[in-house]
Amino acid sequence: MKVLSSDKKKSIRGWYIYDWAHSAHSTSVMVAIAPVYFVSLYENVFGTSGRIFNGFAFTADNVWSIAISLSIMAIAFLNPILAVIADKTPTKLSFLKAFTVFGCIPTLLMFFTPYFGSGWLFLLIMIVISVMGFSGAWTFANSFLPHLAPKKYLDEISSKGYAYGYIGGGLLLAIHLAIITITDSSEFSIQLSLASVGLWWAGFSLITFSNLKEPKINSDKLINIDSKIIIQAINQIKTTLSDIGRYKVLFIYLIVYLFFNDGIQTVLSIAGVYGAATLGVDLIFNMATILIVQFIAAPGALLFNRLANIYSPKNSLMISLIGWIFIVILAIGFAPLEDTGEYAIKSGLFSWWPIFIRDYLWRPLGLGVNYQWLILGCLVGVVMGGSQAIARSIFAVMTPVKQSAEFFSFLGFMSRGASVFGPLLYALVAGYFGARTGIFSVLLFLIAGTIGMQLLVDVKKGEKQVNN
Repeated sequence: MKVLSSDKKKSIRGWYIYDWAHSAHSTSVMVAIAPVYFVSLYENVFGTSGRIFNGFAFTADNVWSIAISLSIMAIAFLNPILAVIADKTPTKLSFLKAFTVFGCIPTLLMFFTPYFGSGWLFLLIMIVISVMGFSGAWTFANSFLPHLAPKKYLDEISSKGYAYGYIGGGLLLAIHLAIITITDSSEFSIQLSLASVGLWWAGFSLITFSNLKEPKINSDKLINIDSKIIIQAINQIKTTLSDIGRYKVLFIYLIVYLFFNDGIQTVLSIAGVYGAATLGVDLIFNMATILIVQFIAAPGALLFNRLANIYSPKNSLMISLIGWIFIVILAIGFAPLEDTGEYAIKSGLFSWWPIFIRDYLWRPLGLGVNYQWLILGCLVGVVMGGSQAIARSIFAVMTPVKQSAEFFSFLGFMSRGASVFGPLLYALVAGYFGARTGIFSVLLFLIAGTIGMQLLVDVKKGEKQVNN
């Protein structure tokens, strides 16, 4: 990227830093610390079996999944309207700032969890609000990507952005791990760690806000910010839906993306509570595993960028998706070496699979649940960065630059839609048939999306359509 101007390079660096800043939330809050803390608080009140209502088990992992779905649902339907406004007015950066503040404040307030009754409900409410902020910011940060550089650089920029995020989130998580380990997992150290994510996110975002430039808008595309702007935005959404329909490959890709992203985002959003509630993975070991994931994911993102350059972005994405399918199948088979206690394998449609894997893999190797979790983390780290970064850059090359926020809002809508549907599906199936069957139900969507990507999406044709 030596040919880019200094201003362009400055904006790109600022954009990288935002991944560094907000990834701490997805790492420490959503996966490593808050899910295990929530399980502990919830089970102190309701026990490991939760509350049973008409045959449905409101366990810690189910309640968490439902709450995450509702929070994302709230922002998913708002983002397309805001994104249309951002494409027609110089407000992309303003929306990014607003959602950053909206996410950082409740993250800071997580410090006060123990001072509100049993704590689990207050923590869950703060999680819901912060996820809304995180999801909104994600859409507008992504909408800058097509404006940063010519399309030939987008795979590299997208992959490096994720690499920055994994390293930044991993660095803060390493600090959290040290503090919580030294204090023997004291509640105060957990409170402090969660609140520090808000400070980290807000502090580094200031670098982004000073370096990232608002994209220029052609004068004929500008609209006035007044009382009629919402109506104009809704009318534009109708036009955008029609526009997306004209780009047939892009339209098909959005549908396929909904399926495979459903599997990926659901696995990432419920991994922490699944490990704690179903397998009994302890807080420190979960944090250590997620830390390893972060530092494997950074070179993993760059590895898949390299594969994209050699074999094509689509083939690179396919490799990562097949890897995800293998990982989820393996995760269904995690089990303690001894089938006793509250984390014993529960009867269900797929109880045979963890029994089979335990007898022929885990026991012969002497690997308990914590080390099984560690293996999962290493494998996830390899494919996670590639699947996210390449999927984003594939969408970018098939997107009209002048409608970037608008189209990326629909990518965000599809992504958030998957994040709504996936956890709800998991909670519903797991509540009646057990957690392992819940994981299998999500796996079906990952398989469908992978097959659809291979058979239905022609990336080169999609790029030609948007350039004609």
